[in-house]
Formats: sequence, C-alpha cells, structure tokens
Amino acid sequence: MTEALLQVRDLSIRYLDSREPVFAPVSFDLGQEEILCLRGRSGAGKSTIAAALMGMLPDFNATADGGTILFDGVDLLRCGERVLADLRWRQIALVPQSSMTTFNPVFTIRRTLREMFLLEDPSLSQEACARREEELMDLVHLDRRVLGSYPHQLSGGMKQRAAIALALCYQPRLLILDEATTGLDIQIEADVLGTILQLKARREMAILFISHDGRLGDQFCDRRVELV
Repeated sequence: MTEALLQVRDLSIRYLDSREPVFAPVSFDLGQEEILCLRGRSGAGKSTIAAALMGMLPDFNATADGGTILFDGVDLLRCGERVLADLRWRQIALVPQSSMTTFNPVFTIRRTLREMFLLEDPSLSQEACARREEELMDLVHLDRRVLGSYPHQLSGGMKQRAAIALALCYQPRLLILDEATTGLDIQIEADVLGTILQLKARREMAILFISHDGRLGDQFCDRRVELV
C-alpha cells in the first residue's frame, strides 16, 4: 500500500437518541492512490462513516464517541468547522447514494457545475467555466450535450456520472462513493466502475468505495474492510 492519506483508528459513532454505538469500533488506512471497499449490510452505518469523513455527522443526528480520523495528518473529529469547511469538497468529496439528491431539479447540469466553479472563484469568466464544464463531461465520458439537460432527463447511469463530475469540480484527493452503482444494471455498472478506475489513474486520487455488495469489493477494489 502507498503512504496512507487517510487513517481511521477505533472510530465509534452513535446516534444522539441512542446510547449504543452504530457499529463496533473500526480502523483502516487508505493509501494515496488506493481503492478501499468499506462493506457492510444495509443499516450497518456505512453512510454514517462517510458523513464523519465529510464533517457532517450533525446532519445525521450522530456524534463520534471515540477514535480518530486523520486526513493527511489533520484530525477531522477535532479540527473545527473552519478547517472542515476548507477540506470539504475541495480535498474530500462525496458522491451520495442517491444521485437525484445531488442536483437541484430546476437547474441544468451546466448551471449546477457553474455555480460550484463560481462559488470557489467568482472572477472566473463564462468562457473559463464552459471549458471546465466540458472537461468534466469528457472526464466522466458524458456527451457535452448533457450539460443542457435537467437531472430528470438523464438515465440512472448518466446521473451517476454527472454526480461524479460534480464531486470532481475541485479536484479532491479523496473521493467517497456511497453505493455508487446501486440500482444500475450490470452493463451500466461496469461502465461506471470503468470510468472510476480511469479517474483514479488520471487524478491520482484515493477512493473509498462504500458498498453492501462483496462482489464489487473483490472485483473492483484493492482491499476490503468489513463493518460489523
């Protein structure tokens, strides 16, 4: 394994309305250009770990009871919201389980991407934004005409690729994919996974692949961690 970008040690999380931990304390490392599968049954707390990595546990009505999460040496559980805000999406990005929740239904894909670019750099010209939008479409193997589409006009596989493009706006070092292929047929699933493998090679990213499907963990990932 390459040098660890992410180190999780004895992480324990509980929901605020419960005294019991969501899962047994979990530990794992993720190398800088590695794909790690975090596998567990539905309801095991996989998405809660993704929320912890994004500094979004309050959105899940949850808190960390113990352990550490080190991202490039920064303890994500203790660094404070200002540091988390700088890391979130810029260094650590998430593709959530449902790609429909990623997009504003009344915005085209182009407008959604453009707002992300301008949020980071309001001085960007329209031409510069357009170039970046087209580059992202090429990167995830989507026809550039998709930029003019609304989310409901896209197939499941196209929406998933568009969600990945959105997560890549700021060139993160860690990409979290939460059940990224759930609901896709086998051929589209294979296409999306192939795109992700190419992205890892081109962007030199670490990828945390969250799934309930052990088959994908074995076929697609370098290593697998079981959540119990």
